[in-house]
Amino acid sequence: MPSKFLQAVAPFARVIPTIKRPERRLSFKERLIWSLLVLIIYYLMASVPLYGIVIGQGVDPFWTLRVLLASSRGTLAELGIGPIVTGGLIIELLVGSKIILVDFSDPDERRIYNEAVRGMAVLMTIFHAAAYVIGGAYGSLQPGQAFIVFLQLIIAGIFIILLDEIVSKGYGIGSGISLFILGGVAQRIIFSLFSISPVGDGYAYGFIPALVQALQRGRLNDIIVRRGWPDFVGLITTIFIASMIIYLESLTIDIPAESTIFRYKFRYPLKFMYVSNIPVILVGALAAEIMFLSQMIWNQFPGNFFASLFGTWIVEEGRPIATGGLCKYIVPPQGLIFSIEDPYHAVGYFIWMVFGCWVFGVLWVSVAGMNEYAIAEQLLAMKIKITGIRASKRHIAQYLRPYIWCSTHLSSILMGIIAAMADILGAYATGSGLLLAISILRGLIDEVARAHIEELSPGIRRLITGRMKF
Repeated sequence: MPSKFLQAVAPFARVIPTIKRPERRLSFKERLIWSLLVLIIYYLMASVPLYGIVIGQGVDPFWTLRVLLASSRGTLAELGIGPIVTGGLIIELLVGSKIILVDFSDPDERRIYNEAVRGMAVLMTIFHAAAYVIGGAYGSLQPGQAFIVFLQLIIAGIFIILLDEIVSKGYGIGSGISLFILGGVAQRIIFSLFSISPVGDGYAYGFIPALVQALQRGRLNDIIVRRGWPDFVGLITTIFIASMIIYLESLTIDIPAESTIFRYKFRYPLKFMYVSNIPVILVGALAAEIMFLSQMIWNQFPGNFFASLFGTWIVEEGRPIATGGLCKYIVPPQGLIFSIEDPYHAVGYFIWMVFGCWVFGVLWVSVAGMNEYAIAEQLLAMKIKITGIRASKRHIAQYLRPYIWCSTHLSSILMGIIAAMADILGAYATGSGLLLAISILRGLIDEVARAHIEELSPGIRRLITGRMKF
């Protein structure tokens, strides 16, 4: 029987329209058009300011996590993907910790679980909108203004949920969340490279204009390491991290397999980076919620001992800065200079990212249909068996278990290490954002390749796939 909690949350999914899957399989061109259309709409939302607020007033509680949340300050995309990810995170934690029991082999329970995830996203949209308005993110608002802003945030947040579903349910390529993150990271990297806005060190913000200015002045040392702005160390870190992620994402563990129908043998590839970028997204979402709640508590009870355990805060230029407590160590350092000046912050953030990615990686594989039993069931459904192993779910799962869980633990820890080191060294668009963007881009390229192969004639498709490992 489904959990009462899931049954209570699931009805909230029905208060918003449902996106049905397409009745026919869309062509690659149609899916590409849908994806571009959704991305353009999202960019427009991120450019339209909220009606009723004064730009520059209030505080920006998530300024360090804007890339991960794919959000834009003071616009219709203010909430970004935060409510979607946070809603899924809450349900995943409850299911993964066995507080809520779900039988994923039961179609009814799986359906209620999926509705509960969607319903929780709606609830988190309402909660985030209320917290933004009540928490003073836009300064002091009159009751009428506050209600209008609250309503805009809810409608825009629900619209983002629907945009994500349009892409995820077969109309687009990949998922809406992935597209929004990729678009935001690309925009941030371009800005970090080419922005001509002047900053405090006397140079332009972007590295390329700053490099030109440094060459004209004969002071190249000034842009090797900069305080909080794009520099040469950050550029090298960005290129190195991108190359490393591309290499790691290409690694596979080849399992000897054979078709039970056609009796031919081949290698079934298990990705070494088994959990991909999911743990980084979930750690970012958890950090955002902890920071948001800590700021609300600190504003209500400044100086309180228990509030200071979560975080102590000061506001500089509309940006809350964590000066102590847990929140200080879950916020990424703003580059190499800050990491050298406060090594404890860098070490604490490194431990947070590695441990958090490891925990969420293990939980994700457990609840997302990626464990050894789920893979064994998929192989049997495709009439594939492991060479030398009895073609039963139990025996195949026992064979796959060490490969899957070893990859899960190693890839989760590696993701945390790479993301943390990139942030500490000042990678462009933050380490977590860069890691997510490269992983997403690699996945999109693979999906585009599969889509092209599926549209080929059967003979050519067999010729191409026959030369591939799978």
